[in-house]
Amino acid sequence: MSRIDHEWHVAINKFSHDKMGKDSWPRFMYEAKDLASESKRLVILFQKEREGKLGKVHRQCSFSEPVPIEDNHLMCCLGTECRKCENLLALEKTEKVTPEQIDEIKAWTCCAHILMSGGDMAGEGFILTTDDRMFWDNVYESMSYDPDQKYDCPIHGLQDGPDCPRC
Repeated sequence: MSRIDHEWHVAINKFSHDKMGKDSWPRFMYEAKDLASESKRLVILFQKEREGKLGKVHRQCSFSEPVPIEDNHLMCCLGTECRKCENLLALEKTEKVTPEQIDEIKAWTCCAHILMSGGDMAGEGFILTTDDRMFWDNVYESMSYDPDQKYDCPIHGLQDGPDCPRC
């Protein structure tokens, strides 16, 4: 997080503190802050996809085994695969601009569409790679509890629940 991003967030928090839960809560100010970083990130993602440079393996953490990704692509938080989005395909026909400029045009278009459709409700990012989706799916799975699942305590082995009764 950059210094300006942090200070921006602090200022919004101070302003909105007594507005929480009210109609006057300034959600749009948080969205504007997120938009500043997301728009830059999306330009990079579109460039990587165009150049075929999206990651080829997923690693949840440094201790995880690498998992190959056969088809790493971009998917917006509204559920559309970016390379199949009719809006973005139309923009790829833009004339008299560079491929890098088209990446930027597409990024801003996605940002506007997502914000006008309610924003990134899950807080995962406006656009995710297949690798990002794998990360978030693993996070959500690790937070869920299955009473029929055996859990592996590193000290005592398999247990019936997520909390080892011997630890």
